[in-house]
Amino acid sequence: MSGDDRTSRTDGAPGRPRGWVTWPQGRRPRHPGAPRGPLLPPAVSSWLRLALVLGALAALGVFAGLPVLIVVLALIGIVILHELGHFLTARWAGMKVSEFYVGFGPRLWSVRRGETTYGVKAILAGAYVRILGMNNLERVDPVEEHRTYRSKPYWRRMSVAVAGSAMHFLLAIMLLWVLYSAVGYHGFDRPDITQTPRWQVARVVPESPADEMGLLPGDRITAVEERDVVNFGDLRGALADLANRPASVTVIRDGETIQLHGIIGVAARDGVSGFLGVGPELAPPSRANPLTGLGRSLSDFGFVVRASAEGIAGLFSLQGLDGLLGPLVEFESDEVATGDVGAGDPNRVVSVVGVAQIGGSLAQENVAALLGFLAYLNVFFGVLNMFPLLPLDGGHVVIATYERLRSFGGRQYRADVAKMLPAAYVFVIVLVTVGLVALSRDIVDPLNLPG
Repeated sequence: MSGDDRTSRTDGAPGRPRGWVTWPQGRRPRHPGAPRGPLLPPAVSSWLRLALVLGALAALGVFAGLPVLIVVLALIGIVILHELGHFLTARWAGMKVSEFYVGFGPRLWSVRRGETTYGVKAILAGAYVRILGMNNLERVDPVEEHRTYRSKPYWRRMSVAVAGSAMHFLLAIMLLWVLYSAVGYHGFDRPDITQTPRWQVARVVPESPADEMGLLPGDRITAVEERDVVNFGDLRGALADLANRPASVTVIRDGETIQLHGIIGVAARDGVSGFLGVGPELAPPSRANPLTGLGRSLSDFGFVVRASAEGIAGLFSLQGLDGLLGPLVEFESDEVATGDVGAGDPNRVVSVVGVAQIGGSLAQENVAALLGFLAYLNVFFGVLNMFPLLPLDGGHVVIATYERLRSFGGRQYRADVAKMLPAAYVFVIVLVTVGLVALSRDIVDPLNLPG
């Protein structure tokens, strides 16, 4: 058969397509601009992208330090457990969960098990589960309507909505229990710091008034401006009205009494009291028996819930951007007790970068400090998620409760979520704006942390 016959058939049989030539390995497109297939199989490519993320975490541990990496991994674990609470209760209620992802943005890796796809995305700043039919705006195949969130009884929907915060609260109580019963603690009121006589300086904050005066670790302060100092609580009282004033500090160093002179600073905690910049030597931590430790965990958990709720209410009352994580930093830190953290800005809001930095600093102190910080952090996230606006869990609680109150006579009322979207958009914009401002400040003007 001639070449013309091969490229143009008259008997109706299919011929070679125009624009193609014969190569030894088979047919190839003539035009170099034709699309090419992926260089790597999709499975290999996804595993490679996941390996890059894990490598980035390893690099964080190398350059930022192991304590910071531990805190970052703990934060990732916290958000995963939050979503796990939603996932388990939704599955228990018979709802369809189609996705369970860690992170946001481009998908890096995923695997399907049953009806759920599990995966990892590029930005490890959260996690989410996708439950079928969360509101009346989502179109669902009528065949699957019975497996939607919106079709379930009120108590089922409530269990799913509050499961994330409940997981945070359980984690906080467990961490406090481990802290009190296994690791040991000094107590939130710190009686061993403020009341222990013959305490001595354990740490001097760099570039603080104490550092400029020449105070050294091991010194024991006995007086400030003729005011006797017996314990650390007395020191705070002696400094109370000396901010920005010259003062003499009497110390005992190696058995010899000496006087040091300098200008007293201003405490960041209130912007009024005097600040010296020393940390006390802590007495050995004490452990409680498991039953006593559990009781203390529950009582302190209630205290932290109240403090977190007040801080969040302060932020959204437009009375200023209160430092919501301020109470978290207060736990088990010598330097924070002296007012060093965030010096000059007692009401600073911190981003995830600041949280990692604070947690890393506390982790360098001891395990107790890290456990207390993570417990406080879980309480804060749990309370924040109960804020009664979408897209937070509290918004779903409000909708479910409103629908329950409007449903009577056998008729199930459906709230029109579209009417709530403007408020939700404004709320998200506020959250994102606060987060971005805090993030940019934590990068440009890092927290003044020791260590």
